[in-house]
Amino acid sequence: MRKDMTMDLNRRSGINRRVHEAVPPDNRRKKEERRSLQHEPASIIERFRKIPLFEGLTDNQLEMMLTICSKVKYEANQHIYSFDQDANNMFILLKGKIGILFGSGVDLQSINPAGLVGEMGIFTGEKRSANVVAETECLVLNFSKSELYRVFAADKDLNVKILMNVIKELSKKMRRSNEQIDQLLYRMRVLDIM
Repeated sequence: MRKDMTMDLNRRSGINRRVHEAVPPDNRRKKEERRSLQHEPASIIERFRKIPLFEGLTDNQLEMMLTICSKVKYEANQHIYSFDQDANNMFILLKGKIGILFGSGVDLQSINPAGLVGEMGIFTGEKRSANVVAETECLVLNFSKSELYRVFAADKDLNVKILMNVIKELSKKMRRSNEQIDQLLYRMRVLDIM
């Protein structure tokens, strides 16, 4: 009798329901962000096709990537991540401009829309090598390392395509860095001549 009475009180108070339905705020926000992305999947997938990371992916593979990302907004001057943090996420910039800074605060480069940020640590397991800051108000797609790896394990072809696209993006970044180094060396030589 007492057991039935306790269960009845729990049901009326909603105790059992709250225990099972409780979702931490971060997870609730992620689910809302994902729902907003999946509201019009056909139009989102067409936009995904224009992003270099997704080059060569099939419709099904694009849909798989859509299910694991969330949109995140950053205000101007807000830190996205800091030097020496664990690399648990990578980002694709949808709107705005992101700055990459050395630990000393020296500006390394800027990332424009469709650019990839944070991919190196995801694939190497190393900590963050720079500070990343939103130079303007930004909107990014956020991919967690654990979910990426889960999708990669389920679809090896997707894994290879994404890795090849990441290599292409890293090569472009390296080429830009080499050009910056060449320009700095040239300036240093000119200053030595004067």
